[in-house]
Amino acid sequence: MFYLRGILFPGDKTYFPFLRLKQVNATFLHKICFEKVRRTEITLFILLGLLLTNSIQAQESGFLNQLRIGFGGGANMAHIIDLEPYNVYEDLTGTTYTNGYTEVFQNLGNQYFVQIEWFNKYLLLILKPGTYTYRFSKLNEVVFSSETVEQETPYLLRYFSIPLEARYSFDMQRLRPYAGGSVAYSNLLGSLDASTATFIKPKFTAGAVAGTYIDLRYVILDLNMGYHFGLHNVTNKADRFETGRGDTFAQDDIMLNELQINLSILFSLQKQKHYSNVECFY
Repeated sequence: MFYLRGILFPGDKTYFPFLRLKQVNATFLHKICFEKVRRTEITLFILLGLLLTNSIQAQESGFLNQLRIGFGGGANMAHIIDLEPYNVYEDLTGTTYTNGYTEVFQNLGNQYFVQIEWFNKYLLLILKPGTYTYRFSKLNEVVFSSETVEQETPYLLRYFSIPLEARYSFDMQRLRPYAGGSVAYSNLLGSLDASTATFIKPKFTAGAVAGTYIDLRYVILDLNMGYHFGLHNVTNKADRFETGRGDTFAQDDIMLNELQINLSILFSLQKQKHYSNVECFY
């Protein structure tokens, strides 16, 4: 057995180990290339995943930067529109009994809500879900031969409402006045007062709003006023006589309009940049 230039001749058999070495090297190189391609694919998938994640995060960040959340409350004044009066008594002489409701400035109610806003440069969309409470009284005058009897029946109606407002604002740096419109769906909440049975559950309104934002950088105040029109009769016609008090009247067909004044505190997810601070150096 002897070696010649790396070629081994074992006995009478000629053996060329470099040929096998080339085959082994070829297999090994093939495996290396396969592993490199596999690693490259994995790396590309990872990079693609990171790119998509960053893109989604950027989009979410952009959305969140246009979102404000807060809470608010205020006062309202119910404006009752009497569509058609109903009476229990009928005067055979033709005299009509007086039906009426308290004046708008006497009907002081309140509301408390969560305020969620999405905004771009000038347009804002606002949701204000919460509880809205209205107070008013029905006034009845029954004329008898010997005397005139006056009756006053107070009402307290509490709704869970979801108002949606669209506003157009004007950029005046710290102050951003706006005007817009509003629509709302409301559902009458249960009450121990049996007279609420004379009202239907749903209520739809539409109206106009105006106000101004006061930009305090991280905190924003929203001073808002609006008048909302009832879109339908809120009386339960089937139960208009179920006043629950034995009163000598029936519930009229009415629409519930309202005047609202609200103050909200909003928190932005980014510092507002609608104005600049002036720094003085001495």
